[in-house]
Amino acid sequence: MAGAGRGASVSLTDLEKSYDRVAAVAGVSLDIQSGEFLTLLGPSGSGKTTTLMMIAGFEMPTAGDIAIDAKSVVALPPYRRNIGMVFQNYALFPHLTVAENIGFPLKQRGVAKAERAKLVGEALELVHLPGYGERYPRQLSGGQQQLVGVARAIIAGPKLLLADEPTGNLHSSQGEEIMNLFKKLNSEGVTIVQVTHSEKNASYGKRIIQLRDGWIVKREQ
Repeated sequence: MAGAGRGASVSLTDLEKSYDRVAAVAGVSLDIQSGEFLTLLGPSGSGKTTTLMMIAGFEMPTAGDIAIDAKSVVALPPYRRNIGMVFQNYALFPHLTVAENIGFPLKQRGVAKAERAKLVGEALELVHLPGYGERYPRQLSGGQQQLVGVARAIIAGPKLLLADEPTGNLHSSQGEEIMNLFKKLNSEGVTIVQVTHSEKNASYGKRIIQLRDGWIVKREQ
């Protein structure tokens, strides 16, 4: 389960991403330390989500490099980067149960069924949803679906957790529960990078990087 061991470090070097010659990320260089809780803050269109998706491997850079623990990962698919990803829109499989959704990353890695069931049970306890394993996403509230998304993101024990507007669709109390869980995971050593436009969420992190028009415009220690 997440929290064991040392968190990953991340280095972005002259990172760029363009769509039809329009720059979404115009040249971002940034070092994220092992065990850090970093926030990418900025308005819509600032490049923060695109930057996160490139770290995750869901977007390919137009130029530049991404290194995790000092090794370039640009050529690696997401499942080989040892990361967990929490999406704003939950991104759960509607035809799978909660337990099957959470256990999906383990199934991809070939983890035996009995071990998967044990780890899924532990993950459900961690996100305060014991007994929900046989339900389907449609039977859950938005907050519960996001908690399932968090459980899925951390079940394989990633050293790096990425979160894209993780509380954007939630009520304030549900969002606070998610952020407190991130804080707990970070205290156990997991490196966390979150994208948000919420200054309240940003305050949970230890450092804030502000982006605008694809550039870093302010670094707060």
